[in-house]
Amino acid sequence: MSRLSLDQIEMTFGTFQALKGVSLEIASGEFICLLGGSGCGKTTLLRIIAGLATQSSGALMLEGTDLSSIPCHRRSVGMVFQSLALFPHLNVAQNIAYGLEVRGVAKNIRLRKAEDLLDTVGLSGLGDRAVSALSGGQRQRVAIARALAIEPALFLMDEPFSALDAGLREHLQIEVKKLQQKLGVTTIFVTHDQNEAMSIADRIVILNEGRIEQAGTPTEVYARPATRFVAEFMGTNNVFGAEFAGGEVVMDGVTLGKPSEAMAKLTGRHVMAVRPEYLQLSKPTDASTGLVGTVNFVRLLGASIETEVSVGDRSFVHTMISDRAPEFAVGDRAAIDFDLAHAWVIPS
Repeated sequence: MSRLSLDQIEMTFGTFQALKGVSLEIASGEFICLLGGSGCGKTTLLRIIAGLATQSSGALMLEGTDLSSIPCHRRSVGMVFQSLALFPHLNVAQNIAYGLEVRGVAKNIRLRKAEDLLDTVGLSGLGDRAVSALSGGQRQRVAIARALAIEPALFLMDEPFSALDAGLREHLQIEVKKLQQKLGVTTIFVTHDQNEAMSIADRIVILNEGRIEQAGTPTEVYARPATRFVAEFMGTNNVFGAEFAGGEVVMDGVTLGKPSEAMAKLTGRHVMAVRPEYLQLSKPTDASTGLVGTVNFVRLLGASIETEVSVGDRSFVHTMISDRAPEFAVGDRAAIDFDLAHAWVIPS
């Protein structure tokens, strides 16, 4: 297990700055997900950690040792690439043992290690099989076993499940998390899939345009986004401007309710966010005094129903468990109530 420290990492390609002052502390045995859209810098950062690229500036320390001058093959890093990069001319066991062979480990020891890892990843007895004869999920497991064979200080994965179907992807996410917990290896996992990051990470590091927007537990980044980007990127959020005055929250002249205790001292205009599950919809009546809008979209998401309501030029999204949700059709009018106890203000 290893502690990794990144201090003001920057990376420039010509005139393009891919990473801008990235600083991060990763604890021993921690499972980190680097999350962000295409071009945010997450794979560039992973390649720098692996030694496949060299940062333009900044320090990269592993247990107090500067990695900057250490080549990739000496960094004790195991990596699973998006393309897997398995060797077609080698069988399964030989693929897994390849890194040990390069390091001069005796054949009987490396093949025994390969068999042990096949058992660990649930592929016992397949050591003699050609990799071309494996399913996509099995090849993923071989790539994971190969990366772990050298007992790396850091285990890196670059969107390893992006090409798999949804069911297999979810299954492998669970298996990788269980394996990481069993081995206790420090793991950095790159993904653009928010649900994937939420389901497996100890901490999620959200990158945007080469900078870290927020680093926190899945609960923290979901329930308390630090920036507007995170609020809009992580799942679905209702983001809107509101006025705090006289102990009330007001939007466009309509009182939404009283702010929570944490927001009670705020005054003036602020940007707020509230998750769809903390809105309530009802049929409007003559006594309705809150926001009233028009339903413009309804969709069933299995266990829940999502309803989008337009109020002027704004849209609000509501979700609720299917068998408890009020029935609305496109074109219906709907009154919206906000649970402000679960709302928060996004820092400016």
